[in-house]
Amino acid sequence: MKERVLVIGIDGTTFDWIDPLMEAGKLPNLARINREGARSQLETVFPPITSTAWTSFATGKNPGKHGILEFIQRRGGNLREMAANATQRTGKALWEILGDAGKRVIVTNFPVTYPPRPVNGVLVTDFMTPRGRRDITYPNTLLQEIEDKFGPYRLYLTQTYAKGNVDGVLDEVFDEVDYKSKVNRYLMERDDWDFLITHIWGTDRLQHETWHVMDQSHPRHDSAEFAAHRARILEFWQKVDAEVGNMVTAAGPQTTVVLASDHGFGPAHKYCAFNIWLLQEGFLKLKRTAQTRIKQMMFSLGVTPELAFKVSRQPLFKKLRPSRGVGTQSGTVGKLNQFFLSFNDVDWSRTVAFSKGNYGQIFINLKGREPHGIIEEAQYEEVRDRIVKKLRAMRTPDTGEPFIGEIFTREELYQGEHLPDAPDVCFLPRDMRYVSLGNMDFTSNRFIVDAFGNSGTHRMNGILLVHGPHVRRGARLEKAKILDCAPTILHLLGQPVPEDMDGRVLTEILSDDFMRSHPVSVGEAATGEDLPDIEFSDEESDEVRERLRELGYLG
Repeated sequence: MKERVLVIGIDGTTFDWIDPLMEAGKLPNLARINREGARSQLETVFPPITSTAWTSFATGKNPGKHGILEFIQRRGGNLREMAANATQRTGKALWEILGDAGKRVIVTNFPVTYPPRPVNGVLVTDFMTPRGRRDITYPNTLLQEIEDKFGPYRLYLTQTYAKGNVDGVLDEVFDEVDYKSKVNRYLMERDDWDFLITHIWGTDRLQHETWHVMDQSHPRHDSAEFAAHRARILEFWQKVDAEVGNMVTAAGPQTTVVLASDHGFGPAHKYCAFNIWLLQEGFLKLKRTAQTRIKQMMFSLGVTPELAFKVSRQPLFKKLRPSRGVGTQSGTVGKLNQFFLSFNDVDWSRTVAFSKGNYGQIFINLKGREPHGIIEEAQYEEVRDRIVKKLRAMRTPDTGEPFIGEIFTREELYQGEHLPDAPDVCFLPRDMRYVSLGNMDFTSNRFIVDAFGNSGTHRMNGILLVHGPHVRRGARLEKAKILDCAPTILHLLGQPVPEDMDGRVLTEILSDDFMRSHPVSVGEAATGEDLPDIEFSDEESDEVRERLRELGYLG
């Protein structure tokens, strides 16, 4: 029987959550893989977000090489933003490398696969596809074939938490995992395949929206919500476990199974708007025009996106919200920027630095890179050092302890041709319950506020469980890296590891017999052919960006 690898990406999963459930017998399929196979914490890349991390999983490369640095990309100092997509990825993904080697592949719902590139097999794109596009599969006839059997494709999740809407969130994630699992099993049975990779998104969405429901220590925990929804939230995880079991059974005993998450998860208690901090510290300056002064006065009185979000979540306004959430209608971004203080009000001729992106990212307003840069190259190191020094001096308000944990310059995190696009300073709060916001220009008029959107957010360590005929039973690693997954999968399928991959083969989890007969080999770089950037209309770009914002991915 031929060798196969089945990869199931269970987005946002953490051992903190699934270990107790496995021990209690609630997740028997995951528990068997955990018991009989290899296990490790899986250290992700920075920032720990879906688009960046899963692309590193698929390429074995750091974001400086593959180029997907955020959900919303900015290139060459252009402040015009565009949702990350497959044309922006540099180099080949696992399924392309394997396809070139003659392996048949199935790729479903994996992040940053739109537009679909030709593969030696089939591919269905991901949730970052603009609404209304029908070119979501390769071959293009596959979508109609799937929909003829299973109905309209469930590409998106849109439900968000509000009092009384926990069941709405749950209904949607149950439906998604059920639909996509049926499609996966259909393709597994229909096609002769060597490698299958799929992505379960609902695990991430449910934790973002309902972490406080299950976490009795969360400031927003409500005992009545816990009593009403606890059983069904646990039932969803059992549904995921059952579908994992179904896919593993369908794949057959000779298949190596890889279960992985792109990052971990934990509670969000506070939001920290770093553009406010930069404004307070004098790194960021506002225009002196009458319009900006009026908006600044309103801002100081609390008329901010935070207020708009809280109002929109009140039961009185529930029926007035757009069906896809606040701000998802075309042109909404521009309208909000006219009303609220925004980057339109920044005086770039006096601004030294700004924040843009998830989990702590600061860009220096560098001349020659930024559209209105003022910092000379000769000043760069001094300015960056000054920002880092200020970050190190920050203190947590209630404890007086250092607020910031790890701080990195871009060269310490990234290598590769996309280094110039990377943030100049990256950092994580020491306590990850404090969530750094940078994508909303000026979310609140205070630097630190109570978390008012998602109650759960990402952590740097996800999960890795590997089970199969060549995997050491009970092998335990302290911490593998997400970059190691692609090299290990290629090795399991008898392929050399491209020399430009940053990860390594996890030889510790593989049997001695397998390693003796299959020594690691290194091959040519997996550079691939760069595709021209896809053109999204302004309406499509707006829709994707605001859908991600409404889901809490663009804080």
